[in-house]
Amino acid sequence: MYEIVLFSGGVYKFDLLVEHVEDVGGLLVQENRLHISRGTSFLSEEIRVMIIAPTNEISGIKSIAKDIKGEIEEIEIEKPLKDNLISALELYGVMCKTRDWLDLSTIQELSKFHYEKELVELKDNQDHYNAFEECLELMISLELIEKRESERELEYRVLKKVDEL
Repeated sequence: MYEIVLFSGGVYKFDLLVEHVEDVGGLLVQENRLHISRGTSFLSEEIRVMIIAPTNEISGIKSIAKDIKGEIEEIEIEKPLKDNLISALELYGVMCKTRDWLDLSTIQELSKFHYEKELVELKDNQDHYNAFEECLELMISLELIEKRESERELEYRVLKKVDEL
């Protein structure tokens, strides 16, 4: 099972938290940075990021957050959105392995996409197909993946960071 928490803190050693979350099979989404300055003087930078991680790893994440002078806050999310975020974690993991453009059927084959704990055959059930597309759209809005239309078919891939180009 996975838990969704919110990290708030400075940039000091933030990369240690990122590395730990990725090592335990988690995902950081919706990172926001706040720059605080007074006049022309820069005072500090604050990071707020949502973390999806295995429940048994949350205590380790809290410990690292405390070490780097940050805080972990448990947040309540509505069940449909929470399910989509957790499904996004699985899809993101699959898409990270290929790093190439994938169509919907390929993503489904690679991920064995689960929705409400049942294996979904997307071609057989329009509601589940819509849930799958909704999950991909959520990932686009969180800037985890990007999409394009190629030969009248939608394709998706992990969004490349500037340092990977």
